[in-house]
Amino acid sequence: MKKVGNITKALKVVIPIAPFGMAFYLLLSLPGAVLPAFMLALQKTAVDRAALYDSGQPFGFYMKPVLLMIGIYMIMKLFELVSRQYMEFGYFRDVFLGLDNRIHKKSAEISLEYYDNAEYYNIVENAKNASMFLVFTANLAVLSVILVLNLLSVGTYLASLNPVLYLFVALVSIPVIVEKLQEAKYQAAFVQESVAPARRKKYAFGLLSSSDQKKEITHYGAGDYVAKKYLSACTELDKKEIQHIRVTGKRGLAFAGIKALSHCSALFLMAFLLIRGKITIGGFSVLLTSFAALTNIFTQLFDHAGEIMQTGIMSSAFFELMEFEVRDGAGEMGESGEYARLTHVSYRYPNSAEAALHDISLVIKKGERVAIVGENGAGKTTLAKLLSGFLLPSEGKMELGGIDRSMLRERSIFDRISAVYQDYGRYKLTLAENVYLSDTAGENHILKEPDMERVCNALAWADLLFDKKPDQVVLGKEFGGSELSGGQWQRIALARSYYRKRSVLLFDEPTAAIDPLEEMALYGKLDELAGEKTVILVTHRLGAVRNADKIIVMENGKIAEMGNFEELIRLKGYFNNIWTEQTKWYKETSERGAGVRGTGLILS
Repeated sequence: MKKVGNITKALKVVIPIAPFGMAFYLLLSLPGAVLPAFMLALQKTAVDRAALYDSGQPFGFYMKPVLLMIGIYMIMKLFELVSRQYMEFGYFRDVFLGLDNRIHKKSAEISLEYYDNAEYYNIVENAKNASMFLVFTANLAVLSVILVLNLLSVGTYLASLNPVLYLFVALVSIPVIVEKLQEAKYQAAFVQESVAPARRKKYAFGLLSSSDQKKEITHYGAGDYVAKKYLSACTELDKKEIQHIRVTGKRGLAFAGIKALSHCSALFLMAFLLIRGKITIGGFSVLLTSFAALTNIFTQLFDHAGEIMQTGIMSSAFFELMEFEVRDGAGEMGESGEYARLTHVSYRYPNSAEAALHDISLVIKKGERVAIVGENGAGKTTLAKLLSGFLLPSEGKMELGGIDRSMLRERSIFDRISAVYQDYGRYKLTLAENVYLSDTAGENHILKEPDMERVCNALAWADLLFDKKPDQVVLGKEFGGSELSGGQWQRIALARSYYRKRSVLLFDEPTAAIDPLEEMALYGKLDELAGEKTVILVTHRLGAVRNADKIIVMENGKIAEMGNFEELIRLKGYFNNIWTEQTKWYKETSERGAGVRGTGLILS
């Protein structure tokens, strides 16, 4: 029942995308459904006239049905060609775009926490694959309607010759029906079993062929290891395919024997009717033609039925994504004097045994500058994701703008925040587009026009100067553009934050790719950008946090210490120890740099 339900849902999704397109496709295909019966009637007439040849009849009497058959055949082929071209280059394209749009829209609605879950990636990957099957469903539905009409027209004509020929139709069709249904069921199971190893194979191949990863893999000599992972996935797939081929071969051999017996019975029936005078020689020739035609119709029809059944199974991933629960409220952030209030909040990532954050309680006031520091893995970024609205607490209560986070619409939170992340995007677009991406959405999902003056100001603020105009600088070697350094890419990320202009600034390691000796000047720019805004800075470089109103020191997912810079130094605890070590390192680095510069060398 679930398969049938999915097929029904698939048609409900696909048909509304381009209803007139499907109707037009169906009309173009109709001649192929009804004209074959006329072809058979003309064939019977032509053969019967030839069998009763009388020189007294004009030559045209014998040629007329033959010429009509040729004309109908040409019309059928013309409509078949036009319908196929329209299906491939018109209707299919519209449906594919419509389904892709639904997948992307749904993915955009789903909370960031699910992107840390491998199971969610499987759902999205399967949904993209399933969209292809949904398109096939639409095409198969049309083709199946045409084949059923073809079968009815041919079957009705044969029955008009002799009602016993219904048995002929059954003998030709039943073995094909059973074989195709079983084949489709087994094929669908095989496709599902192959999804995971196929994805591992594709990923490993991407690592070996992508320029971004290949450099690091080659440097570390890890190419053989990745190749081994690739071959392992290939081997697993090969085993499944070999097993599938063996089972398919055995099934095919068994059904070949069944079909041979059934077809022999059909041929015996044809000969019996001819000998007993129940059909003419023309009718016998029609049966011989119909034998192949009916076999072909039923083979196609149940190939389609099997593929539709397979679609019913494979499309479940599409509907799993579409029905994925989106935990989003309907409220808007208020204008409270507090930006955030967390009370005994803990957070555990999906499928993780250990909580990333434990019993976090804090308040961030509007306009306050807050720094989150700690060693790698201490929980800094997870806390920042909570404060930015990407994650919801697993335990405890979190309020943003005075309203419970679970009651807020996610988009209303994001609209207040301008962010620079450590894993910033490197978009293979123009320089202007890389900046404009930070503020594209207008009201009612209408795209804003890029403000080129703001783009240039943002790039100048980030100290990114190019000889060409920003909209003429293409980034990324793949598209014949410029390749930038890590520091330049990070400055573009900073320029995006400048361009966006929001009341809350979130910086997650904003200078990670910039030389430590230059970062303080950039932090001065960020301080200028902050103004009276609420600032949340995540960093492991403590020199940037001296002016923070509040410093949150994270350790093992908990708040170890909290206060301003002077308070934490006087406490002589965990923060003071890290500060002392980093100060010592910076001093040594600076002295070494000065020594090298004194020799006339230039540091790069």
